Order: sequence, then structure tokens, then C-alpha cells
Amino acid sequence: MKIRRNFPAATLSDCLICALLLAAVVSCPACSHYQKMSADYDTYSPPDMSPPIPPTLKPVENSRVDADFRNQKTRLEEMGRRWEDALNAPAADARFFSPSPDKLSALEPAGRDAAAAVRALSSGFTLETLEILALLRNQGVISAEKTFRSKLQAYSQVSNLDEVLRQYAAFTQAVMTGVGDMGDKESPAMKFPFPGVMALKGEIVDQEVKIAREELETARKTVVTDARKVFWNLAYNRRAQEITAATLELLDQLELSARKRYEVGKESLQDVIRVQIQQEKLREEWQTLKEEQKNLQTNIRNLVDLVPGSNIGFPAIREPRREHPAIDRVSDLAMEQSQELRTVRAMIGRMERMVEMAETEIYPRFTQNLSLFENKAVNQVGTIKTDAPFGDVASASSGEGLPKNSWFGLGDAYLRETREKLDALRKELKNTENVILFKIREGWFKLDLAIREERLYTKKIRELSRLSAEVTGLRYEAGVAEMRDVIEFYMTWFEARLTSERKKSEIEIARADLEEIIGTSL
Repeated sequence: MKIRRNFPAATLSDCLICALLLAAVVSCPACSHYQKMSADYDTYSPPDMSPPIPPTLKPVENSRVDADFRNQKTRLEEMGRRWEDALNAPAADARFFSPSPDKLSALEPAGRDAAAAVRALSSGFTLETLEILALLRNQGVISAEKTFRSKLQAYSQVSNLDEVLRQYAAFTQAVMTGVGDMGDKESPAMKFPFPGVMALKGEIVDQEVKIAREELETARKTVVTDARKVFWNLAYNRRAQEITAATLELLDQLELSARKRYEVGKESLQDVIRVQIQQEKLREEWQTLKEEQKNLQTNIRNLVDLVPGSNIGFPAIREPRREHPAIDRVSDLAMEQSQELRTVRAMIGRMERMVEMAETEIYPRFTQNLSLFENKAVNQVGTIKTDAPFGDVASASSGEGLPKNSWFGLGDAYLRETREKLDALRKELKNTENVILFKIREGWFKLDLAIREERLYTKKIRELSRLSAEVTGLRYEAGVAEMRDVIEFYMTWFEARLTSERKKSEIEIARADLEEIIGTSL
């Protein structure tokens, strides 16, 4: 049996009306929003200009570390320029010998032209001419100057490694971009450069340059001293040849007189032979002086770098300085100016800074403990646990309380060795001071002795021997004195004149030796 259900028409119409009302309620707000958006789009007009973009903050470049780095680098460059200026102007920074600027500029072309140097060393050249040419042309001095100039290049090498590390640190800085402006995350443990350590390295280089400077001054001192000695030896050689030639003329006259007297029976053959013996001895001594002159001229060619065979004349005749300084003043001056002492002091200063630099890398700096470790978050637990920003365990290889890198230990063998060498240098400095004081006393004694002996021979013995030779010659002509007496007094006068000239040269040679010990000219 089929059941048939019939719904009333009113009910269906009511349902249809409700559905239409519900659709209207839902669609009306959407239509209103769309209409508003469409109206806004149609009526939109852009502003006249865009709002200004805020400027990006310039990263802070002039940090304290960078400023210190630049200051130290500038200081190193100034040190190098100062030494370079001193090298280019030797007259302004020459403690041992300072030539006159006019004389130096006049002889400067001879430093490059050998022919000009030969002309300057013709007969009658002065001591200052030889000294200046030796400084300008001597190969040992030029070698020391080049060695010193090479040491100046170490100033730029001091900052090279720090500059590379500084650039590397700038490229590898971590950046935190979580909030706000970007900022650098710097680690105190990996922060480059280290201006303090670089300053110490610069001071070490400065001490090495001082050592090279003293070696250069020592080379100049040695060359100038050799030039002074050879000048006065050649001056004596000139006077000795003149005196020997004059004495030979007197002996020739005596020999002629003795022959005539022998022919008439007034002189014995022994007296004639005695005169001839003295003649041959003087001729041989004269030849020795000529050969010695060649040796001295060869020494001058060596000092001023001239080719063999270059003509070197005799020096101008000049009197020595017969005054000598007080020994106390000389000793104090040597303690200040001696190149040997200044070299050892520079070596001590270099080694002290080496120890200080090693200890700077070992001991912590003075700090308020405000930034000992990195400022980073530390997750102690979980799967994203990170390491602590500081050591919280002790490795078995190092032990508790020991540095991680054993090379930087407080009692490292390198530091112990350097400290022992430093103590040894201090003892060496004291020993060198004692040796120099003894050499000063010995050199001053030689100078004083040469002055007294020169005064004795020049003022007394030479005049007395001359008078005795003249009187004996007159007595011989009168037939009272014998030939052997005449020869004896003539040879005594000859020896007195030679000794007087020898002592004049010895005064300046002893003064040159004393000035070499002191380290400066008196």
C-alpha cells in the first residue's frame, strides 16, 4: 500500500521566501565593500612626492682599536722618515765627523767622479779633503749605508700582518639582524688588530735600526780614523825624505872634504870609509821612505776607491794640535758617545721589548671585567644546545689552570732563554764600559806622551844637536876636531830632526786613536 504525503502550498512559499532573505543578508555587505573599494580606486590620486627614505646609518669606523692602529702606523712611518732624512743629510747627524757644508758640497761631485777625486788629492791636499772623500767613496761606508737603508724597510713590515688580519676581521664580523639596526658582534678574543703589540713590534724595529745606525757610524769612524792616520804618516814621510836628502848633501860635502884631506895626508882612510858608510846607510833609508810612500798612497787609493796607479800627491804641511782635553771630560764623553756602548744599549732595549711583548701576550691586560666574554645566547639543554662562550672544562693535555697553548706558558723556554740573554747583555755592557775606560786612560797617556816628547825634541834636543853639529864642523875646519866627531854630531842632529817630525805625526795619530775610542771628534 503506497503512502502519499501532500505538503500545503503555503509552506513551500514560506521556505522560498526565507532562502531569498538569507541570500540578501549575506551578499549585501560584500557588495558594499566592493563598491567602496571601487570608488576609492577611481578617486585615488598619488601624492606630489614620495616620503623621504631615512638615510642608512654609517657604520662606526673610528673605533678605538682602529684609531690606535692608525696612530701606531703613522708613528712607525714618522720613525722611518726621520731615519731616512738623517741618512740623506750625513752632516746633520754625524757625531764622529761633521764636515763643513761648503767643503762637502764642493767635493760631492768627486764622490761619483774618480777623476775629480784624483784631482782633489793632488799635491797639497788637506786632511778634511781626504776625510770627506773617504766618507763619500769608501765601499765599506757605502755598504753600511745600504744595510742601514734596508733596515728602514722593516717599519712597513710591522703593520703588514696586522693590516691583513684587520681586513680579514672586518670581512668576517658576525652580524645580528634580529631587531633594530644592524650592529657588529665583536669578540674580545678575536679582535684585530692589537695596537699595543704592534707598538712593541715597532719599538723592536726601532732598536734594530738604532743598531744598524751605530754600525754605520762605526764604519764611518773607522774610515775617518784610517784617513787621519795615513794623512799624518804621509806628512811625516814627506818631511823625512826632505831631511834625509838634506843630510845626504852634508855627508857628500864631508866625504869630498875627507878625500881631499886624505890626498894631502891630513886624513886617514878610516875616516873616509866612515863617511861613505853613513852615506850608504842614508841612501838605503831614503829608498825605504820612498817605498813606504807608495804603501801609504796605495792605502789612500783603497780608502777612496781609486784604481791602481792613480796619482796621489803629498799632503799639505800643517802643525799638530798640542793641547789635550781633561781625562775626566773625555771619560764622560765616551760613556755617552761610544758606538760600542750605544750598540749594546740598543741590543738591551730590543731584548727588553721582546720580553715585554711575549709577556703582553701571556698576562691579561688591566680591565674592569666588563667584556671578558662574547655577548651571545647560551642554550644549556635541548637539541640546539651550544657551547659556552668560555672554557668550562679542562683538557687532559693541559690540566687545570694552565694555558690552552703551551707555547705561551709563563715559564716557557723561549722566555727563560731571552731573559738569560738579557742579563748577559747587561753584564756585557758593564764590561764594555770598564774596557773603554781603560782604553781611554791608555789613549790619553799616549797622546800626552807624544805631546811631551815632541816638545822635548823640538824645543831642546833638535836645537842643541844643531848647535853641536855646527860647532864641531867649525872645529874640524880649524883642524881641531876629527872626522868621526863631525859624523857623530851630524847624525845626532839628523836623528833629532827625524824624531821631532815623527812625534808631530804621533800627536795626531794618538789623538785619532783616542777619538775613535770616545766615538766623537774632540
